[in-house]
Amino acid sequence: MKWHFGILSALALSLAACSDAQLQERALGVLLDEPSTSTGAGPFPRFKPLLAAKRGPALDVSIEKLELRGGFLRESKNGTIESWLGTDGVALIFDRGVLHGTRGVGAGMLASNVAASANAILTGRSQQVQRVHTFLTGNDIAEPRTYTCTIENQGTETITLDIGATATRRMVERCSGADQSFTNTYWVSNARGGIVKSRQWSGEFLGMLSIQTVYNF
Repeated sequence: MKWHFGILSALALSLAACSDAQLQERALGVLLDEPSTSTGAGPFPRFKPLLAAKRGPALDVSIEKLELRGGFLRESKNGTIESWLGTDGVALIFDRGVLHGTRGVGAGMLASNVAASANAILTGRSQQVQRVHTFLTGNDIAEPRTYTCTIENQGTETITLDIGATATRRMVERCSGADQSFTNTYWVSNARGGIVKSRQWSGEFLGMLSIQTVYNF
């Protein structure tokens, strides 16, 4: 399967209620690899060498509530933290496949402590853990929130990736905080040992992200 970067599908965005609708619209477009329409520029300069290097894998990311999709390539790794870059400079940051933060999408997830979640998910342990998210509000104020999460090993499941049928372990994480709750699902490859597919909550602004590894792009 040859994978092409850019918008793969899109619905019209309705952002009239936002205080800065133009900025929010561009932020969503950036996340989905849509070049900025304000300058007519092509891909973000740092993205070009990543694409030219043809080093996989890539991530196919969807914002579920908007039915929008786009691609990301890994730019850097520091210990267990990886930063994946889109064509216009937006980044998704992961701790071993668990969403750790976002950059360039307005009121996104600034940072988080998801180490306990990642440990349990990758080792297949059913247990209760704590995680902390820090969100950047519309007023550029960092707001930390704490969640109690119950992680459950739901057994084996075969999923389809671009490389074909893949045997995985399905892990479900149910989290509750003072005024929010969400459920994340992860598929951990039996052969490779890492998260190859997931549905993860990114905060109120974008909601659930569907993330799938693409090996051939």
